[in-house]
Amino acid sequence: MDEPTAGAITTGVAQVFDLHALKDFASDKRVRKMLFKTDQLWSEIACYEPGQSTAMHSHPREEEAIFVLQGTANMSIDGQEVVVPAGSIVNFPNNVAHDVRNLGAERCVIMFLKVNPKVLKSTMNG
Repeated sequence: MDEPTAGAITTGVAQVFDLHALKDFASDKRVRKMLFKTDQLWSEIACYEPGQSTAMHSHPREEEAIFVLQGTANMSIDGQEVVVPAGSIVNFPNNVAHDVRNLGAERCVIMFLKVNPKVLKSTMNG
Protein backbone atom coordinates (compact mmCIF):
# COMPACT_ATOMS: atom_id res chain seq x y z
CA MET A 1 0.00 0.00 0.00
CA ASP A 2 1.25 3.50 -0.76
CA GLU A 3 1.99 6.09 1.90
CA PRO A 4 -1.13 7.18 3.80
CA THR A 5 -2.89 10.25 2.46
CA ALA A 6 -3.07 13.30 4.70
CA GLY A 7 -6.48 13.13 6.36
CA ALA A 8 -6.53 9.32 6.40
CA ILE A 9 -6.59 7.36 9.62
CA THR A 10 -4.93 3.96 9.51
CA THR A 11 -6.61 1.38 11.71
CA GLY A 12 -4.83 -1.94 11.46
CA VAL A 13 -4.73 -2.82 7.77
CA ALA A 14 -7.48 -0.38 6.71
CA GLN A 15 -7.49 3.33 5.96
CA VAL A 16 -10.48 5.53 6.88
CA PHE A 17 -10.95 8.78 4.94
CA ASP A 18 -12.98 11.76 6.10
CA LEU A 19 -13.96 12.93 2.62
CA HIS A 20 -15.61 16.10 3.85
CA ALA A 21 -12.46 17.11 5.76
CA LEU A 22 -10.37 16.55 2.61
CA LYS A 23 -12.39 18.94 0.44
CA ASP A 24 -10.36 21.82 -0.98
CA PHE A 25 -11.26 24.44 -3.57
CA ALA A 26 -9.42 26.94 -5.78
CA SER A 27 -10.89 29.77 -7.81
CA ASP A 28 -8.84 29.06 -10.96
CA LYS A 29 -9.33 25.28 -11.43
CA ARG A 30 -10.76 22.14 -9.85
CA VAL A 31 -8.74 20.62 -7.02
CA ARG A 32 -7.90 16.90 -7.16
CA LYS A 33 -6.62 14.98 -4.15
CA MET A 34 -5.36 11.42 -4.26
CA LEU A 35 -7.01 9.29 -1.59
CA PHE A 36 -5.10 6.11 -2.32
CA LYS A 37 -3.39 4.25 -5.12
CA THR A 38 -2.72 0.64 -4.25
CA ASP A 39 -1.65 -2.28 -6.39
CA GLN A 40 -5.32 -2.85 -7.27
CA LEU A 41 -7.41 0.29 -6.66
CA TRP A 42 -7.11 4.01 -7.27
CA SER A 43 -9.30 6.75 -5.78
CA GLU A 44 -9.33 10.55 -5.73
CA ILE A 45 -11.71 13.32 -4.84
CA ALA A 46 -12.19 16.31 -7.12
CA CYS A 47 -13.65 19.60 -5.92
CA TYR A 48 -15.29 22.01 -8.37
CA GLU A 49 -16.32 25.61 -7.87
CA PRO A 50 -19.29 26.71 -10.02
CA GLY A 51 -18.28 26.75 -13.68
CA GLN A 52 -15.29 24.41 -13.32
CA SER A 53 -15.02 21.15 -15.24
CA THR A 54 -12.93 18.19 -16.32
CA ALA A 55 -12.08 17.85 -20.00
CA MET A 56 -13.74 15.11 -22.01
CA HIS A 57 -11.60 11.97 -21.72
CA SER A 58 -11.73 8.19 -21.56
CA HIS A 59 -9.80 5.39 -19.88
CA PRO A 60 -8.80 2.70 -22.39
CA ARG A 61 -8.87 -0.20 -19.91
CA GLU A 62 -10.46 0.91 -16.65
CA GLU A 63 -14.09 0.94 -15.65
CA GLU A 64 -14.87 3.90 -13.41
CA ALA A 65 -17.35 4.68 -10.68
CA ILE A 66 -18.00 8.33 -9.76
CA PHE A 67 -19.81 9.17 -6.52
CA VAL A 68 -21.19 12.70 -6.09
CA LEU A 69 -20.60 13.77 -2.49
CA GLN A 70 -21.83 17.35 -2.69
CA GLY A 71 -23.72 19.49 -5.20
CA THR A 72 -24.72 18.29 -8.65
CA ALA A 73 -22.43 16.98 -11.38
CA ASN A 74 -23.38 17.38 -15.02
CA MET A 75 -21.72 14.68 -17.07
CA SER A 76 -21.60 13.75 -20.71
CA ILE A 77 -21.17 9.97 -20.83
CA ASP A 78 -20.78 8.47 -24.29
CA GLY A 79 -22.63 11.49 -25.71
CA GLN A 80 -25.54 11.26 -23.28
CA GLU A 81 -26.13 14.15 -20.88
CA VAL A 82 -26.56 12.96 -17.28
CA VAL A 83 -27.39 15.08 -14.23
CA VAL A 84 -26.08 13.42 -11.07
CA PRO A 85 -27.18 14.80 -7.68
CA ALA A 86 -25.34 14.38 -4.38
CA GLY A 87 -25.69 10.89 -2.95
CA SER A 88 -25.64 9.22 -6.40
CA ILE A 89 -23.04 7.00 -8.00
CA VAL A 90 -22.40 6.50 -11.72
CA ASN A 91 -20.66 3.38 -13.01
CA PHE A 92 -19.55 3.12 -16.62
CA PRO A 93 -17.35 0.77 -18.65
CA ASN A 94 -13.86 1.35 -19.97
CA ASN A 95 -13.15 3.36 -23.10
CA VAL A 96 -16.26 5.54 -22.69
CA ALA A 97 -15.80 9.27 -23.25
CA HIS A 98 -16.95 11.31 -20.25
CA ASP A 99 -16.52 14.61 -18.49
CA VAL A 100 -17.65 16.26 -15.25
CA ARG A 101 -18.99 19.83 -15.13
CA ASN A 102 -20.32 21.95 -12.30
CA LEU A 103 -23.02 24.00 -13.99
CA GLY A 104 -24.76 24.90 -10.74
CA ALA A 105 -24.33 27.84 -8.37
CA GLU A 106 -23.01 25.63 -5.54
CA ARG A 107 -19.79 23.71 -5.11
CA CYS A 108 -19.57 20.13 -6.37
CA VAL A 109 -17.41 17.35 -4.94
CA ILE A 110 -16.97 13.91 -6.52
CA MET A 111 -14.99 10.83 -5.60
CA PHE A 112 -13.94 8.34 -8.23
CA LEU A 113 -12.79 4.78 -7.92
CA LYS A 114 -11.22 2.59 -10.57
CA VAL A 115 -8.90 -0.35 -10.98
CA ASN A 116 -5.25 0.63 -11.11
CA PRO A 117 -4.34 0.55 -14.84
CA LYS A 118 -1.19 -1.44 -13.99
CA VAL A 119 -3.37 -4.36 -12.85
CA LEU A 120 -5.19 -4.47 -16.16
CA LYS A 121 -1.96 -4.17 -18.11
CA SER A 122 -0.46 -7.14 -16.26
CA THR A 123 -3.58 -9.29 -16.82
CA MET A 124 -3.56 -8.48 -20.54
CA ASN A 125 0.11 -9.41 -20.86
CA GLY A 126 -0.05 -12.49 -18.65
